[in-house]
Amino acid sequence: MPSSIQTWALPIAVIAIANIAGTWYKLVSDNVPDPYLDEIFHVPQAQRYCNRDWRWDPKITTPPGLYVVSLLLSPIFGDCDTSPLRALNTGAICVVCVLAYDIMQTLRFRNLPNEVGAKQTVVPQKPAVDDQGILFDAHSALNISLFPPLFFFSGLYYTDVMSTLFVLVSYSTFLKRGKERPSIWQDATFILIGMMALSFRQTNIFWVAVFPAGLAVVEMLKQEAAQSANAASSDMLGILNQSWVDGKVHDCDIGSSSLRDCILFLLSIALAILSKPVLILRVSIPYIMLLSIFACFVAWNGGVVLGDKSNHIATIHFPQMLYIWPYLVFFSLPVTIAPFLRLIAYRLPEGRIKKFATENLIGLSTNLTPGLLSTILFLVLGVAATHFNTIVHPFTLADNRHYVFYVFRILRRHPAIKYLAVPAYYSCSWMAIQALASPSENIVEDRPSRGSGAPTINKVGRKPCQLSFVMVWLVTTALSVVSAPLVEPRYFIIPWIIWRLHVPSILASPSLTQPARKWLLDIRLLLETAWLLFINGLTGYTFLYRGFYWASEPGKLQRFLY
Repeated sequence: MPSSIQTWALPIAVIAIANIAGTWYKLVSDNVPDPYLDEIFHVPQAQRYCNRDWRWDPKITTPPGLYVVSLLLSPIFGDCDTSPLRALNTGAICVVCVLAYDIMQTLRFRNLPNEVGAKQTVVPQKPAVDDQGILFDAHSALNISLFPPLFFFSGLYYTDVMSTLFVLVSYSTFLKRGKERPSIWQDATFILIGMMALSFRQTNIFWVAVFPAGLAVVEMLKQEAAQSANAASSDMLGILNQSWVDGKVHDCDIGSSSLRDCILFLLSIALAILSKPVLILRVSIPYIMLLSIFACFVAWNGGVVLGDKSNHIATIHFPQMLYIWPYLVFFSLPVTIAPFLRLIAYRLPEGRIKKFATENLIGLSTNLTPGLLSTILFLVLGVAATHFNTIVHPFTLADNRHYVFYVFRILRRHPAIKYLAVPAYYSCSWMAIQALASPSENIVEDRPSRGSGAPTINKVGRKPCQLSFVMVWLVTTALSVVSAPLVEPRYFIIPWIIWRLHVPSILASPSLTQPARKWLLDIRLLLETAWLLFINGLTGYTFLYRGFYWASEPGKLQRFLY
């Protein structure tokens, strides 16, 4: 029989986000009743669709998915005025919470240890998840739905919330397809959901096709290599030889990986793919179909964006992959600060402070300091990208309603500042990656009774985050943002959410020698909730009550937003 935590953890999280989002929606409706900024394009377009008028506003760059959903739900809302249209995103943010929880629960049952050479553990058909794991996932799902650049638009009629929702549906569908060959029906369903995600934002192609394709290829190659009788090699040439002969992919926990492991992963997966082209093609069919559909759209449309093409020209912009790291760290500071605190805490003398920090904030994992070679490489490439490829879009400097305007004003205050920021980018990148390597949940085995053979499973947790996942995530993130000349916080929403879904808890599973502490919370989550609420409260207050006027538009109130 499920415990009260298992029964009520998710409903309480949904009720919480529904109340918070509902309050935000009401405040926006009361104080900003008319369409604001991009809403002046989205709201009239939705109203035309509701009136069965299919004419397109040439200033709109994204596909019509949001307007189609508004049309389909218009009988429920009664009309397509600004307030009911905004309510669509208020409801969608609650669904995002449910989807985030569902994905994290799926990861618990899917990512069981299956490395080559690892001891295989027999797991029952329905392994039990402890109350602590349920509570962690529900609380994390709430925090994900409170993510400020996403939550802010739950009270406005923008595409971001619905776009994120369908990307999460696609990722959830991918995870639930299992590790065996999916059926034709499963492939067709996945492709259909991917097309729906593309109807909201074109860059979703990378998250519904490229990202799952990379994960699927790695998983299939691992399964094939596991059937080989050859012993695993530890030297570089031996690993690369096994990659070519057996299709073995070099992979390891992100917490124990180094620059050498990253290079070996890239080389080994390249050789494995070349050695098994038929297998790779078979696995990649649904993703290739999605990419083909998108390519046909681009050819038909004459470009990626639908309208305003002159202001949205794809440009190589490598510094985007520098800006993302402080973005990740800032919005999840209580989670990402743990690796930095670990450097300090392990040097403290034994005592209550060290014990509290270790058990509640940083965990018991071995401290991994930044590698010298990887640090130098990042700094050299970062400075080069900053010097040769920094792009400041005219929109960034022309609109002081957006927070990015003020960030770039700081970076441009002195020519040296943008270079001095590179070490900060590196520090943030190390903190964000190490957050994925925080002490993770394990499969906890009951002690075997006398006369019993193998131990039984008590509860199931998530396998430590693998290097392969981080590399696929990095490549996908780069593809989705590097082509954008404009720096927008909203462009990093999906990368942040995918990253955050894979951040493990600290207080997950007690060891076999310790008594269970299933009621103990991950304090980082409580601090993260408070931090997110503070940011949302501050940006919400600024948006609603700290408006200003432009001399060029007297009498028209301007508001700050992302």
